[in-house]
Amino acid sequence: MCRMAVTLIVASVSGIALYGQSSVAPSLDVVGIRVGMTVKEAAAALKADNPRLMLSPGTHNLEGFAQPLLFSIIGNEDATTGPNGTMTRANETITLLFTTPPSPEVVWGVKRVYNFLPKEQPEMQNMLEALRMKYGPESRPASPDPRDLSKYVAWVYDAQGKPMGPSGAPLNMTCAPDATAHFGSGDDPTLNEIQSGRPSGPPQCQSITIVNANVLGSQVDPSKLNSTLVVRSLIVQITDGARHRASVDATRAVALGATKSREDKENEVIKKRPTPKI
Repeated sequence: MCRMAVTLIVASVSGIALYGQSSVAPSLDVVGIRVGMTVKEAAAALKADNPRLMLSPGTHNLEGFAQPLLFSIIGNEDATTGPNGTMTRANETITLLFTTPPSPEVVWGVKRVYNFLPKEQPEMQNMLEALRMKYGPESRPASPDPRDLSKYVAWVYDAQGKPMGPSGAPLNMTCAPDATAHFGSGDDPTLNEIQSGRPSGPPQCQSITIVNANVLGSQVDPSKLNSTLVVRSLIVQITDGARHRASVDATRAVALGATKSREDKENEVIKKRPTPKI
C-alpha cells in the first residue's frame, strides 16, 4: 500500500506554471519537510523521516484538468502496543497540503502529530526552548502558569518572510483557526474556496505564514507538588497563506474558463437545433 501510494503521489506531478506572488515565504520545516517542497521532494522527506508511514493521497476532480488534483497526503503510523496495552513504539501522523495547477504543486501546509513513549518523553521547558531555537521569537509565547500542563505557542511571519514577534499575536488569534481547519476531515476547505471563490479566512490571513505548536504535557508524578513536567505529544503545523491564496485563485480561473467553454459549446449546439414546423 505504501509503495503504491508513493507511486501515485510522484506520478501526480504535472506541468509547472509561473507562480506570481509578491510575498516571500520564510524557509520553514517540520522534521525536514519544508514549505515550498515539490510533491516528489516531500514524498522523499516523508520516507526519510519515517519509512513506516502509510501514505494516503487526497485528490479531487475539477473541470479543466485532465487528471485528479492532489490536495493532500496523509502519512500515518499506527500505534503499537504490548500485551499490557502500553505503547511499545513512538508514533506519528504527518499531513501535507499542496498547491494545485496551474501553479507549481508544492507544499503550502504541513502538520505533524508525534506521540512519545513514556521513557522518551522530554522535559517541557527543553522542548519549548528547542521550538524557540528553530522558529525564532514567538508571537504568542507559552503560558507561564505551572498549572497549565499543556502549552500553546505560535509564530507569525509577515509577507516578506520576517518574524513578527509579539506584534503578530492578534493575527495568529484571527487566522490560526482557519489555517488549522484545512487539516481536518470532511469537506475540503480548499475545494470549497476554489468552487465558491471566497477565501475561507479574512484578507489579512492571505499573506502571512503561521507556525502553531501544541505541546501536550503531563507530570511525571502528579502526587508531588513540583513534579517534573514532560511532553506526551507534540503537534506542530505550518501554513503559508500567500502561496495557498495564489494557487486557489489560479486553479479557480482555469476551472471557470473550462466551464464557460463547455457551456458556450452547449449553447451553440442548442442554437443550431432546427425549429419544428409550426
